[in-house]
Amino acid sequence: MKTDLQKLFDKYIPDTLFHCAKSFKHRVPQVQMSMVMSICKLLQNIFNNNEVKGLEYVFVFATIWCIGGGFGEQDGKDYQKEFSNWWKSEYKVVRFPGKGTVFDYFVDIENSTLEDWNKMSTSDIISTIDTSKSIPSYTIPTVNTISFSYLMKQMIQIGHCPQLVGLAGCGKTQIIKGLLNELTGTGDEYIQQIINFNFYTDANLL
Repeated sequence: MKTDLQKLFDKYIPDTLFHCAKSFKHRVPQVQMSMVMSICKLLQNIFNNNEVKGLEYVFVFATIWCIGGGFGEQDGKDYQKEFSNWWKSEYKVVRFPGKGTVFDYFVDIENSTLEDWNKMSTSDIISTIDTSKSIPSYTIPTVNTISFSYLMKQMIQIGHCPQLVGLAGCGKTQIIKGLLNELTGTGDEYIQQIINFNFYTDANLL
């Protein structure tokens, strides 16, 4: 597997990093080594928990999210969509459906296929939502909440800290709360503590 992974790194990473640095802009500036480390951590956790048959599918999934996941609308351009269009035109071995972007799909590791994130919104997940509580107490499964929660969970399991970046009100806090409630509600391995910050928060207040 080591040799195959090296070939995939050589095939995808240099050209992707070069084109992204030249053509796109992350919401928060990132160094290339950080993105490569995130790819390695995501792959490591997937390998630890699954028997991977379609290695290139998993590698493409990790590369797309760890390099392109930080793009968004900025300066009047949708860099995430532009990245998706570039990827589809540049790399053809793992073919994405014409509908939507490359970020609308995850890899079914068992079958080595690309599937819509909505397929993870099973009746089991929906049945756990307690609508008698206030809306902030639960997270509605959508493409964004499912994909971000899945990726954050993969990173947390391997001890790699994820960070959500976006405009105020886009749902970052709610997605994190939903994931924390899931992690702390299924065992004793995780605990959570929510600390609210504002403009006046400093070390003394903490």
